[in-house]
Amino acid sequence: MVVGYTSAFFRERGREVQIDTYGNGTGLLESGKQYDLYLLDVMMPGLNGIETAARLGKGSSPVVLITSSLEAAVDGYSVNAAGFILKPVGKKDFEATMERVVKQRLGGDDACISVVHNRVPLQLKLERIAWFENRLHRVFVTLTDGEVISIHQKLTELQEELGGYPGFLRCHQSYLVNLEQVERLEDSCFYMKDGQMIPISRNFYKQSKNAYYHHRLK
Repeated sequence: MVVGYTSAFFRERGREVQIDTYGNGTGLLESGKQYDLYLLDVMMPGLNGIETAARLGKGSSPVVLITSSLEAAVDGYSVNAAGFILKPVGKKDFEATMERVVKQRLGGDDACISVVHNRVPLQLKLERIAWFENRLHRVFVTLTDGEVISIHQKLTELQEELGGYPGFLRCHQSYLVNLEQVERLEDSCFYMKDGQMIPISRNFYKQSKNAYYHHRLK
């Protein structure tokens, strides 16, 4: 259950994650692997979660303890636990703790936009977005890794939502681009870092040119 919650938590926020599981603390420690975040059950066989966290050291990545006892949570402060999740683990409480820990300890405050893909709400980090394209009565998002996903919002809605981020520019009736992903401006086109060409329409050209050079001078 916890593995499923963890996978869904990061996936829905547009963050790639690799999850490894261990049956006990000894197996984790003997693996020699370093992780960005540890979710440790206090009642693991052998070395319990608190003992495992102690051996990881206070300078390690954040540790979240999963426990059925508030008393164990008190002990968790001795190993500088970043958070606690009480059993039985509920999705709402799990996400609330993870939101806080990720924001405080893993830079989870990166700017994101909420989108709906295949009826599933996602949080896309803005830095992952290259451009939005309105095509065939749908909006498609091209990501910096080349992946393309379709979403349900309209381009005008996205433009309004991104109004507080000057790095995103409406340059055409059908395109909204991330200026961080623009390689150069040439004629009436933006040439993107991946080699693709995004047209700039006449109605948007002046503001696009000004926004591009202003962005480059930042």
